[in-house]
Amino acid sequence: MSLSNLNIVDDNEMLSEKLGYQLEEIILELVNKKQIVTIGLSGGSLIDLLASSVPRLQFPWARLRFFFVDERFVPFTSDESTYGAYQTKLFRKLPLTEKNIIKIDPDLKSVEECAKDYQNKLEETFTEDDKSFDIILLGMGPDGHTASLFPDHSVLNENKGLVTYVKDSPKPPPERVTLTLNTINQAKYKIAVVTGE
Repeated sequence: MSLSNLNIVDDNEMLSEKLGYQLEEIILELVNKKQIVTIGLSGGSLIDLLASSVPRLQFPWARLRFFFVDERFVPFTSDESTYGAYQTKLFRKLPLTEKNIIKIDPDLKSVEECAKDYQNKLEETFTEDDKSFDIILLGMGPDGHTASLFPDHSVLNENKGLVTYVKDSPKPPPERVTLTLNTINQAKYKIAVVTGE
């Protein structure tokens, strides 16, 4: 697989299928090299694309760990929750247990505590020799944001640690937890899925 690859398809069905095949190829390559494969998930339209293709794929599910690239600081039951959407549309279709899914916990008192807790969860998962995600799946909003990294926002300059938070998102809701730009850039495979014209 090349270091950089651009695929253009005609519709979401073809995109979902292509995304599934690409994930399958990468994951099967990685499980031959390491015990646990870490995957960062973004929200938005990516959820439906994954829900259409991933349940048909054959993975060693017990060896996969799903994380979130970002999460809005809202309850899991909220329509705004990325975890809630994945749980409803994808996770319940897969043979996963709670240990396969590392959540950003919105039940903590503040978005700062939430970010610190998620940082600790990532540090517990990563090893001394391997402190980066294997795969990060990214979408893009109409304003050009990915994760909760918004154009011209100070969060783009925050690179201390793996995780940071936003209290003044230009897109509601205002409070969010996100991986830093540096964390995203260090992932072994970054797959950006962008739809539209």
